[in-house]
Amino acid sequence: MEKATPINWEFEMITQHALDILLIVDKNQNIMFVTPSFELVLGYNPDEALGTNAFDAVHPDDREFMMEAHRKVMITEQPLTNEYRVFHKNGDLKYFESRVMPVPDHPDRLVVVSIRDITIRKSMETEIKKRKNRYEELQNSLKSFSRDLSSVLKIADMEARLLNEIKTVLPGSEPEILLFNRKQQNIEEDSLSELEPVFPQLIIGKLIYMEDRILIRIGDRNDLSYVLSLNVSSVSESMDLIWVETFVYYAVMVFESLNVIENLLKQLESALDKNERPQWILRLLFNLSEKQRLQLSSDLHDTVLLDQIDLYRGLEALLEKSEFNKEMKEDLGGVVRGLLDTIHQIRTTCNELRPPLLREIGLERALENLFDYTQVSSTYKITFRTDNTTGLSLGEEKTIGLYRIVQELLNNATKHSQAMNLHFFMKKTNDTLMLEYIDDGKGFETEKLNPSFNSMGLSSMRERVQSLDGRIEIISQPGTGVRVVIHMPIHGIDFV
Repeated sequence: MEKATPINWEFEMITQHALDILLIVDKNQNIMFVTPSFELVLGYNPDEALGTNAFDAVHPDDREFMMEAHRKVMITEQPLTNEYRVFHKNGDLKYFESRVMPVPDHPDRLVVVSIRDITIRKSMETEIKKRKNRYEELQNSLKSFSRDLSSVLKIADMEARLLNEIKTVLPGSEPEILLFNRKQQNIEEDSLSELEPVFPQLIIGKLIYMEDRILIRIGDRNDLSYVLSLNVSSVSESMDLIWVETFVYYAVMVFESLNVIENLLKQLESALDKNERPQWILRLLFNLSEKQRLQLSSDLHDTVLLDQIDLYRGLEALLEKSEFNKEMKEDLGGVVRGLLDTIHQIRTTCNELRPPLLREIGLERALENLFDYTQVSSTYKITFRTDNTTGLSLGEEKTIGLYRIVQELLNNATKHSQAMNLHFFMKKTNDTLMLEYIDDGKGFETEKLNPSFNSMGLSSMRERVQSLDGRIEIISQPGTGVRVVIHMPIHGIDFV
């Protein structure tokens, strides 16, 4: 028996124990040599493969492509890497990555093929792509739902929109709104009477798991509690659960807002019937609105924003630690960039809902920050002057009110005025603060807006000034721009 040389011994160790398949294929595409790993990976004995066509086991849809790749290697004598599908002996489909290296100057024009099983990697890529698509679907659903809620004026409309969205996003959820009479302690649906003991314990916005159902109390109206019910099995992924929690949060906020609006409208009608000046109702409406903005800003920051940041960091870590092909890496990079845009948009929304440090830095500094931020993305020039405002101390209600008025003036200038220059002037005189706004835009006929104007947000400004016991004067004519002068008492009672 011939004694093995060190080179033969090393070669045998490599071929016997390599996990990747090594083939030698001739110019006729026949297998001349195969390593034992062929059986481990594909289930065929290496002896069965010798002399057979190297492309017999390749998936029919990939076979012509791979044969053409082999011909290309033979012509160019350059190595080539491809991914393709192969059938295991037991019928399972495998994903392979092969690198074909031509043997230079060989009379039989042999090629050496290194084959790696990438089935698990492809499965991971498919799952990631599936999750990416699902994530985008959930994100788009929340955007669409939140946008549509702005036009919902009745609880019945909100119910219909809510149920339709859940049915679409969570197939098999079978959502329904159950009405629990808190006075009589029963559910209107007799078929669900066994759940009645649970309903008094439900907390608004909190998910409670009850056998095969999830119960969420959306809100209360008169003696009835509105409870959303859906199948547990429809919420199978953590991202689905986050979507449900965020979705419910929106629904709870809208339900509460509709209740508040309905009650306040009744009070307003009563006040108007008595010919009373409903200033306190206006203040209440604006103060409730600010509290809702503050709560929504806080909740968005503490829940949705943090969830997005965690997801962003997780995807970044996945991109750094895992190997993906170029197309998948670009797709994931797009998701990461989309997440960054979403994070920025949520932060901007939070700041718009509740300007940061407004109470701490005061009105003048807050307006300077607002003008600087607006100037970056606007086509007009903003100038801001003050007189005798050093040490100005306004109550929180007036500070927020004037800040919102300036926001509305900027919004009107952006949408309607076509102005090139905006001038703001703030002056303190004794116990009165004067805020003046002048632009050089197209102007309008103020007579057409009286006695109650509703266009361009001017009605909201007038009502806000009225609620703070101030005075507002709007001066304009077509082609002369707009001048708005507001006088506000500095001292007064704050209800915020």
